[in-house]
Amino acid sequence: MAKIKKGLSYETILVMLFFVAWGFLYLDRQAISMLMPFIIEDIALTNTKIGQINMWQTIGFALAAPTFAILSDRLGHKKTILFWAMIVTSVLALLTMFAETYTYMLIVRTLLGASEGVILPISLSLLASVSRPTTLGRNMGLVYAGAAVIGVAIGPLVVTQLGDLFGWRYAFLFVSIPSFIAALLMLRFVKLPETVVKTEAVTAFNVSTIYNSVKNRNILICILISIFCMGAMWTFNAFLPLYLTQVSLLSNTQMGLVFSLFGLLTIIWQIFIPYSSDKIGRKPAMTGYLAMAMVTPLVLFVFPQSAVSLVVLVLLGGIILAMNTLYQSIIPVESVPVAVMATANALIMGIGELVGAFSIGLSGILADSFGLTAVMVVIPISYLIAFLISFGLIETLKGKATRNKPALVEVPTET
Repeated sequence: MAKIKKGLSYETILVMLFFVAWGFLYLDRQAISMLMPFIIEDIALTNTKIGQINMWQTIGFALAAPTFAILSDRLGHKKTILFWAMIVTSVLALLTMFAETYTYMLIVRTLLGASEGVILPISLSLLASVSRPTTLGRNMGLVYAGAAVIGVAIGPLVVTQLGDLFGWRYAFLFVSIPSFIAALLMLRFVKLPETVVKTEAVTAFNVSTIYNSVKNRNILICILISIFCMGAMWTFNAFLPLYLTQVSLLSNTQMGLVFSLFGLLTIIWQIFIPYSSDKIGRKPAMTGYLAMAMVTPLVLFVFPQSAVSLVVLVLLGGIILAMNTLYQSIIPVESVPVAVMATANALIMGIGELVGAFSIGLSGILADSFGLTAVMVVIPISYLIAFLISFGLIETLKGKATRNKPALVEVPTET
């Protein structure tokens, strides 16, 4: 019983730590969009160039995620990799403040995306290894909720106010500090459960294991869902601040306030979506929330300057940010062996972001050609395709036998 209590205590610590880390990482990534209305007053950027910056930031994330996940699954050292990735992320966020040209911004933000791509798959694989099926959805939902709380609810209001008070450059200085603190917290509190299962994991991890996992039906379908959903989500994130200020005619501070209200509801969705999947099953949750994700961009397209669109954005927009927990993390880790959890998670995230990134670039070109409203057409079409694909999923949460399984590894009890 003592070991179980200690395991649960460590499980809670990991949830809290990764909640904070992912929240600040998401804020680092989201800050470029939040501050773009300020940046374009200082650096000449077209919608196409804005799309390119966000696209290459996403490509950096996409390439780094599977690369370092495979290395961490094969070699271990997950704690060390997490620590240094957080440090590099903090430094690159700081370097953003010195941008004077489009080229500089493009290079720094691409590298930032790469450093961030290292972190989430490894974090979630560590968390999944100490979570039971009955707590897996809740735990991952809470980690992803860090993005909603810090990156969407609190961050936009703080970042836009900092941009107004001190300028966008100093806003990036403030954004870089929390990631450095999160790195130190990881160094202090993350234990190494892989030391308990390292021999088994390294023995089991080989090319054949990866191939068998990747050809798993759920993994392939989640990759396809991820391609369309990640492209739609990051397009939504990249252009929504500009859409609200240029099409919906909100001021920068009003936009920040709307984003914060939107973020508060996103927190609820971030927790409720994975929790509901623990109750109704992964597949019904996935199909249902994909259908609901189409609503917000369609309403913004039809009623761009109406209070109705802002209400819908606040109430339902969080689904767009929150449901990736299902196809990126929960369904994949329940579909593959523990030895390749981080790899499967990162491949879905990486391939989805890599291919989906071109949706961001395309949307920027369309926005220059047809106006920003064109972006709100691309997004629901992407979710419609993902919705149709999701019917091919195989349910991974089957009955009491699955629900009552213990955690995959026993965490070490020493501090």
